[in-house]
Formats: sequence, structure tokens, C-alpha cells
Amino acid sequence: MRLPPPSLLRDERPPDELLLVVRGGANSLSDTILDRSAGDCWEQYGFFGVSVFAAPGDDLVALSQTNLAIRRRRQIRTARCGALRAAGLEVAATFTNPGHYSVVLPDVTPKRFASLRACFSPPMENPGFEPDR
Repeated sequence: MRLPPPSLLRDERPPDELLLVVRGGANSLSDTILDRSAGDCWEQYGFFGVSVFAAPGDDLVALSQTNLAIRRRRQIRTARCGALRAAGLEVAATFTNPGHYSVVLPDVTPKRFASLRACFSPPMENPGFEPDR
């Protein structure tokens, strides 16, 4: 598995119990969107990754208040870092936003995407949804 370059990493390892929210709503984990997102990440940064955001204390409303990408989504899907690691994926603290992480994929195949999807909850209503704020 090719990890993000050191220049993108923050010096932290997210704990297994940390709740992550994938941005993008009900279809955010479809093969088409995952393939495009991971492919874009490869082209720009040299690793297959999918962006997610942390919800410390499982507070989805607080996350929505500070993150437009989450706030404007009617539905969200969540997973714990530990579940992603148990599926053979890595969760890396990436970029300067302290709430941003990348789920690092070893490859981009339908089987890998299915494994990733299995780690996340079904789509659920976003308790912090505010489309016009």
C-alpha cells in the first residue's frame, strides 16, 4: 500500500474509536465516486485515498457546523478508524485541517470498494444538515 507523502501528513495517529464521516451523502461510496475520488488523489498526491472528516466525541452537529462539505449534505455515512484498519485499510492524518483524514486504499477494485463500504454505516440523516448556511 502506497502511503501519502510525508509532506501531506500530520504527526498523529487517529485512535481506533474515532468516528469518521465520509462527505458526499447517500451515494458517496458508490464504485463510480470512489474510483473517481481515489484516482484524483493518485493523480494529485501519489496515493489512492478517500477524504473523510473526524467527529470527535461523535458530535455530528459540531462537525457540520465547522465543515461545509458535511453541513450541506442531507445524508452522511460513518465508520470508526478501527473498523477500517481491521479491513486492511489505513487512516492517515492528512493536510493542515486537523479534522481531515484520508482512508488509504492499496488498490482501486470493486472488491476493495465493497470492503470499504462494509466498514461504513448505511446512509443516515445528517443531524447538522443546513443547506443554506
